[in-house]
Amino acid sequence: MRRSLIVTDAPTWTAEAEYAASVARAEAATGFEVTLAAPPGSAVASAIGGDVRVLKLPGGAPARSPADFVADVRFLSGLVAGEGFDVVHSSRSTAHVVAALAVGERAPLVHLRACASPPSGHLLNRFLYRRLTSMVLTSSERVRSWVVERLGIPPETVVTIHAPVDTERFRPVEPDPTLRRELGLGDGPLVVNVARLAPVKGHAVLIEAMAEVVKRVPDVVLVLVGEAWSGQLERLSAAAERHGIAASVVFTGRRTDVARIVASASVCVTSSIGSEENSRAVAEYMASGRPIVATSVGVIPELVTNGESGLLVPPNDVGAMAAGIVRLLTDRACAERMARSARDACVGRLSRPAFARALGTVLSRLGLSEVPA
Repeated sequence: MRRSLIVTDAPTWTAEAEYAASVARAEAATGFEVTLAAPPGSAVASAIGGDVRVLKLPGGAPARSPADFVADVRFLSGLVAGEGFDVVHSSRSTAHVVAALAVGERAPLVHLRACASPPSGHLLNRFLYRRLTSMVLTSSERVRSWVVERLGIPPETVVTIHAPVDTERFRPVEPDPTLRRELGLGDGPLVVNVARLAPVKGHAVLIEAMAEVVKRVPDVVLVLVGEAWSGQLERLSAAAERHGIAASVVFTGRRTDVARIVASASVCVTSSIGSEENSRAVAEYMASGRPIVATSVGVIPELVTNGESGLLVPPNDVGAMAAGIVRLLTDRACAERMARSARDACVGRLSRPAFARALGTVLSRLGLSEVPA
C-alpha cells in the first residue's frame, strides 16, 4: 500500500488547512494510507474524518519557539526513518521547513501552497523551494505565478490544482419551502451571499448595488450568510438603513445549512474586493447550479467563465454588480443556461474525483503509480 505523510502547523481553519485536508481526503479515498502530523487540536485533523491516522507534533508552536521547532524536526525525522513514506506533503511555511529538514532525500516533498500572499524571495526560501522540494501544488494560477517568478524554480515543478467542492452535498435540488418561513422571507427572489462579514468580502459594495437592484426588482431580498467580524454587522446594517433597503436585507449569521440556503437563491453573489485564492463559496454556487455574479479577483476568473457559467464584474464597481444581478433576475432563460453550465464545469473540474485524478497525475510524475479515479 502506498503511504503519504502530511505535515501542517495550522492550528485553525484556513484556506491552506482546507487545501491540506482535500489532499488527505483524496489520497485516503484512492488507496493511500495517510498520516497527518499536526499540532494538538489542529482544525485539519478534525476536518478530514476517520480514514486518516493523526499524530500530534510534540512542538505546539514551531513558528515561535526554537525548542518546538527542533522537537518537531526530530519527531518527523524518526517517523520517516522508521516507517518510510512514498510522498510527504507540507502545508504552511514553517511546516515546509520542518518537513524539508526532517525528510531530506528519503521521500519526495510536495509543498501545498494555497495562501493569498506571495512567497518571500529571499535566498533561504529559494534554496528551500529549489533544492529541498520536489514539487509545489498551488490552488490558483496566480499563486503559481508568484511561486515561479519570485523563487525562480522550474515552471514544470509547480502545478495548479483548484480546491475541490463536495458536488454531492452541493447539487441542484428543489428549494426547501420551510426556509422562507424560518428566515421571515416573503415570496420574492433571493440574492444570496455566503462569506464572513469582513471588509475584504465587499459587503458594503453589495449593499449599495442592491439599492439599485431594488429599484428594478422591488420584492428582491438580499440574504447575507456568514459570521460577523467585530463591528461589521452594525456597519452593514447602518449602510442598509442609509440606502433605504433595511427591510430588503437579512443577516443570518453563521449557518450549518449553507447548501439549503444556496438552493433557494435566485442569484448567488460574491462581492470580494481582494483575496479569494480559494473561493469556496463560488465553487459551492457552481456545484449547486445557481446563477452567479462574482468579482474578478483571486481565483474566481479561473473558476467562472464570464458570460458562460456566470457574470464577472470588477471589484468595487457598484454599477456593474447591480447590472449583473438585475440581468440574471430578469432574464431567467439566461440565468438558467449559465447555472447549468456552472454545474457542468464544476463537476468536470472542481469535484473531489476530479481533484483526485489531477493529484494522481502529479504523483505519477514522482514515480508513484497514478491514483485511480
